Amino acid sequence: MIYFTSVYEDEPTHQVMLKLYESFQGYFAESVAIPCRGKGKIKKQIGAYNNAAKYGYYFVIADLDTEYKCASSLIQDWLPGRRASQLLFRVAVREVESWLLADRENFAAFFSVSKQLVPLNPDSETDPKRTVIALAKKSRKRDIREAIVPIDDYATIGPGYNIQLQSFIKNFWNINSARKNSQSLDRAVKSLEKMAK
Repeated sequence: MIYFTSVYEDEPTHQVMLKLYESFQGYFAESVAIPCRGKGKIKKQIGAYNNAAKYGYYFVIADLDTEYKCASSLIQDWLPGRRASQLLFRVAVREVESWLLADRENFAAFFSVSKQLVPLNPDSETDPKRTVIALAKKSRKRDIREAIVPIDDYATIGPGYNIQLQSFIKNFWNINSARKNSQSLDRAVKSLEKMAK
C-alpha cells in the first residue's frame, strides 16, 4: 500500500483524488490532505513538495486554467529541475471539471440535462467551470439549478456548487468512462498505474 500526501486546489479535486485511490482497490490511500485554496500556494510550495517526496509519496493536482498553453509548459515552469520519483504531479486540462464532464452519460443523468449538450472533448473547453454552470442552467432539476448557478453577478459559482460536484464524484463519476474522453485524466490514471506496478 502506498500512502499519499494529497495536495489540491479545492474540495472537488480532493474528491477526484480519493476516487482515483479507491479505483486501484488497495494499492493507494491518503495519509495527509493539504488543501491549498487555489493554485498560487501549490506553485509556491511545489519545490518543497518535491523535496519532501524523497521521503514519502506526494500526489499534486493543479488546474491548467488559461495561463499556459499546455500541461507540460506549466510543469516545466513550476518545477524545471529533476522530479522526485515519489512525486506525482498532474495537471487537469483546463480544470478538474473537464474530468467530470468527460463522463458524459453519468454527468447528464446526475445533472438532469441532455447528454447531447455535454461536450465530446471537455479538455478543449476554455472554461470548464463555466460549461458546468451553463449546463446546470438547463437542468430539469430545480435544486441543481439553485445550487450550481451563481445567485448574482458577484458570485462565480452557486452556493451549493462544491457540494453537488462532490456528491457526483463520490457516487456517480466513472473514471474509466471519463478517461476515454479526457487525455489529461487518462495520463493521470496511467501515472498511477505505473506507480502501482
